[in-house]
Amino acid sequence: MFTLIWMNFKRNNGRKLLTMLSVVIAFLLFGVLMAVRHGLSGQRPQSQAATLRMTTLNKVAPYSPMPVAYAERIASVPGVKAVTYLSAFAGFYQKQSNFVLMFAVPSASLLKVYPDLSVQPDQLKAWMTDRTGVLVTPALAKQYDWRVGDHVPIGSSIQRKDGSTTWDVTIDGVINTRGGAQFSSQKLFMHYQYLDEARVSNQGSVDTFIELVSSPIQTAEVSHAIDSLFINASPQTVTTASNALLQNAYAAAGNVGAILTTVAVLVFLSMLLVVGAIMLHTARERLSEFAVLRAIGFQRSAVTGLVLSESILVCVGGGFIGLLLAYFLIGKLQHLLEQQLAGVIMTGFAIAVSIALMIVLALLAGAIPALQTWRLSVRDALWSA
Repeated sequence: MFTLIWMNFKRNNGRKLLTMLSVVIAFLLFGVLMAVRHGLSGQRPQSQAATLRMTTLNKVAPYSPMPVAYAERIASVPGVKAVTYLSAFAGFYQKQSNFVLMFAVPSASLLKVYPDLSVQPDQLKAWMTDRTGVLVTPALAKQYDWRVGDHVPIGSSIQRKDGSTTWDVTIDGVINTRGGAQFSSQKLFMHYQYLDEARVSNQGSVDTFIELVSSPIQTAEVSHAIDSLFINASPQTVTTASNALLQNAYAAAGNVGAILTTVAVLVFLSMLLVVGAIMLHTARERLSEFAVLRAIGFQRSAVTGLVLSESILVCVGGGFIGLLLAYFLIGKLQHLLEQQLAGVIMTGFAIAVSIALMIVLALLAGAIPALQTWRLSVRDALWSA
């Protein structure tokens, strides 16, 4: 029976190839869309410390400069265990397309607020005493083949007092994660003091404060207390839980996720129509052959199974090829989008949905041809032939 199914499948190779190619493309698109949608959902593992962090921004213009002196006042708020701050800016290595996301941070407080990050003790000691030293994430070190001890020039748009826009830094260590924190993107951490002393503008300012609180249930109380400190200051602040800040950002992209879901559904429906029409046309061309098989003793169920098996081979075979290609393409997208959109992965749920859709597509596309074959009148089919 398998030999008959395979010989039946190999007929009209050109048509089969084009049909399977359309299924491959459909599931390639579906897999990628589901991965991007997962990235937009903001679903990613978080460490316990991540639930204790809060973020303070400029109330009028988020990520605009605020006086670094705010840090001392924030640290005095009951419930705040530690405070750090940062100035983020874009840099590049060798050419502008080699993007580097840079954070100027105070070395003394960074790991107090981020206990879920780790640096080897000898590397941390070297960084703490090296004014131009930096820590880099494993992804960034791998991308540019940097090693501890390398001296690298990082270009930027920030004007230095010496007229240059290049920051000469030394790779003192690699900053990694402990526990389940998500930290896969390319980041570079330099000393805030190095940046602030050398830059021309915005001296004595930062764009973000990050606080570590004692308990998640204190976030509302602490945020109110921090913002109350600067209610008559300029600029005023707005403080919120760091994970809530991320969730709000991804919620703003919720419509995009809905659009991606709609597109994925439309892709599936279009494939159902295309494959169904082709399978119906193929079955009609071979009604006389099916009638001969019935006449020589094949059961009605066996002949109907031939039609369904062809649909299953096309849909499931093409679907798995498309899903495999999507897996490799998503790997490339992870590298390209990890700065802007982490969490672009093919989840187990997406794979399960894809397999279910392959089976549903195969059964629905083959349903009408199979029903037509089941109801086939041997006499009428042979007479019309």
